[in-house]
Amino acid sequence: MPNIQDIFDQYIARSELLLNEGKLKDAYDLCAKVLETDPEYEPALKMKEKIAGSVQNVNQKAIDEKMKALSPLWEKGSYGEIIKDLTDLYRYAPHYEPLESALAQAQALYRGQVAAQQQGTLGEYKKQLEALLREKKYQEMIEMMQKRNRDALNDTSLSAAHELYRDKIIEQKIEEKRDLFVSEKNDDIVNFLYQLEQIDRKNKRVQDLLRKYRGDLLVSQVSDKQEFVLRATEKAKTLYQIGKYDKALQAAEEILEFDPSNTFARDMAKKAKSKYGLQLQSETENQITSSIETLQREHSKNPTGYIIM
Repeated sequence: MPNIQDIFDQYIARSELLLNEGKLKDAYDLCAKVLETDPEYEPALKMKEKIAGSVQNVNQKAIDEKMKALSPLWEKGSYGEIIKDLTDLYRYAPHYEPLESALAQAQALYRGQVAAQQQGTLGEYKKQLEALLREKKYQEMIEMMQKRNRDALNDTSLSAAHELYRDKIIEQKIEEKRDLFVSEKNDDIVNFLYQLEQIDRKNKRVQDLLRKYRGDLLVSQVSDKQEFVLRATEKAKTLYQIGKYDKALQAAEEILEFDPSNTFARDMAKKAKSKYGLQLQSETENQITSSIETLQREHSKNPTGYIIM
């Protein structure tokens, strides 16, 4: 009766025969049966390695044939299709150098192809923006760029194009307002620059102009304020001197609106208010006295018509 080793040897011999016949799966199945019983049986382990080598050789030959069949795609530049087919083959022969090399080459060519296509598309896009700029259709340009802002986050070329054309819009708008910038209407200039800032908050051209004209506006506001205070001070003094205390009080209060810490205006308001109160009291008393005198005169002319208390 044959022992277990004899049976193993028969299986291995049969597996060798099947391997030589090219029946790799059948050869592997017989070898696997031996290893299920004795995973450490050396002849079976060696046969398994031999079968694996043959499988790899068969796979590589098959892959070489399939790679050769891709020649028309290489000629047409269909690199996307080539990458898909080579990636499918890679599952059967990972780390096969010719396959890895072909896949890397296809990927590099595909990236170049996509970049060229994008550049061509970007060129057409910039032509559209340029045409709108010439026609001064600024709002249409802005809306067009806004629709592609998300794409620009991951595309430096598109982002740079947007920055360029936002600056061109700003430059052209500033040129159109040249007369405003040579005027002294600092309020209007600053408001206009704030509008331009909505197009591009980081635009250097706008930020430089804002720094300049906000400074000019502040200087002019301070100068105007000082001039007003001086005029109002003289006006308040004159009105007080000629006894128009209510008008002097009003002038002092106007000064305090611009300059709440103005000591002259505070003192003038206090004095004018006091004098105006006395003036009102005096006028009231005079009116009462005048009214009594009038009544007395009327009474003397017609004693029965009036009763004087």
